[in-house]
Amino acid sequence: MESEILDKGITDKMQGFVSRRNLGLMMAGALGVSVAVWFVRPAQTLNSPLATGRSDTVLMSRRATENSPSLLLISIDTLRADHMGIYGYSRPTTPHIDSWFEEGQIYDAAYSTEASTPPSVVSFLTGMLPQEHGVRLFYQKIPPDVVTVADLLCSAGYQTAAVVSNIVLTAEAIGLDTRFDHYDDFVDETEPYREMYERRASRTTDAALVWLSSWRDPSRPNFLWVHYIDPHGPYHPPPDRPTDFTNAQPIPIDIERVPEYEREPGVNDGAEYIDLYDEEIAYMDREVGRLLDAYEQLGLAENSLVLFTADHGESMMEHELWFTHGYHVYEEILRVPLLVRGLGVQPGRIPHPVSLADVAPTLLQAAGLQLPPGLYGQRLSETGPQREIFAEAGSSPQWRSMWRGKEKWMVQVNRSNHLLDKAMSSLPGLEKLVRRVEVEHRYYDLDEDPKELRPRPWPASDQARSLVKLVHSDPDPAGIPSPARVSRGHKLEAPKVPSGLDKRTLERLRSLGYVR
Repeated sequence: MESEILDKGITDKMQGFVSRRNLGLMMAGALGVSVAVWFVRPAQTLNSPLATGRSDTVLMSRRATENSPSLLLISIDTLRADHMGIYGYSRPTTPHIDSWFEEGQIYDAAYSTEASTPPSVVSFLTGMLPQEHGVRLFYQKIPPDVVTVADLLCSAGYQTAAVVSNIVLTAEAIGLDTRFDHYDDFVDETEPYREMYERRASRTTDAALVWLSSWRDPSRPNFLWVHYIDPHGPYHPPPDRPTDFTNAQPIPIDIERVPEYEREPGVNDGAEYIDLYDEEIAYMDREVGRLLDAYEQLGLAENSLVLFTADHGESMMEHELWFTHGYHVYEEILRVPLLVRGLGVQPGRIPHPVSLADVAPTLLQAAGLQLPPGLYGQRLSETGPQREIFAEAGSSPQWRSMWRGKEKWMVQVNRSNHLLDKAMSSLPGLEKLVRRVEVEHRYYDLDEDPKELRPRPWPASDQARSLVKLVHSDPDPAGIPSPARVSRGHKLEAPKVPSGLDKRTLERLRSLGYVR
């Protein structure tokens, strides 16, 4: 069975892969495949909060056993929910994912906590909002005392592994490697025209299958997280993509509204950008389907919980900027897919808003573990329509948003919070005061205005106060952590990037569109 899975192109592709941190080679057991060893840490290294005596933050209901469920978390970079068939898209971009999750739970209003990768990823691995876990910038490592779901599962006896494909999730960039038994962050491929390091979906799936087939301990339950960078821009689907899309109706665009890193030479047709984006999704879908098929063939799906989501979405030709993300809290940027299957999950569609911070509590529930106290995230099974969902984007200034049902509030925050300080001084008249001190704020009824084209005045409500109170409680005004500030004006070296990074790293971030 395992050798049959590896026969699907893994052997040739894995030959010669060499980790930056471990140059040794190993034989892959009975498979007889020689592959390089990625960095594998002993469980609970000194960088883990559970290895430093801080176990009081963890409440265990039981230890894992052979019968404990397997857990699989698949996250996709830059995937809009409304470009998937299971969410009603007309193009066949995701047939494998649609088929695999059609008997699962489909969350129609799932939202990322932040419009860029590092804060969003740390949120779904911790159950915390960015202002709680503290990761707001690129190349800002997770604080050592922030507990992740991998820490908790490892402490309970799970074998944990991660396979990531975005340079901003490498060990050097974010420090998550110490939280997993196995952390594969081997990104060595570059896009045409740019020094953009990543790993394509086919090789990401290959790496995940090698771990599942030859390094996984069958006597222990396991947690595997796989993060694909496709379809992050610039949109360059590989030659072997499963389909070519051609939009019959050209859409002329203002190329100045397209970020420079995203522009294709000579392409001024917005429909062509959408075609390329959708082709990248279709390619990703094929490779995720290959992973899910192997997961079933190995017998892991029978006793498992599988979650599929994205770190954030992507603007197409909506609002201020096109074919990008990270700068705002619009629906196209923050609404993401969230699909769940396994462990008695009842099929159906869930209409009320949920947060990606709910992923970690849901995984812990499946493993039979209690939640650390005080988490913002909830078990998905316990969420409801009256809950307030929070998210953010950008820095200096920063946008913050909140959803309840189909209502949505937005407010822009400056570095000092002084406008909000004034607003907080008179909560009974909050809405009028926010307008008077010229804090930019917006309210939308998404039933009436799903494309967010007609902002309305804030209604007098407890929800408006909740959003302002949350922003005011943020220890990092405008999302800028204090260690990253510069003495004059709290100025970052570049948007969302702390000072002190070397020029080569900054250029790599520019190639990803994270630094403009």
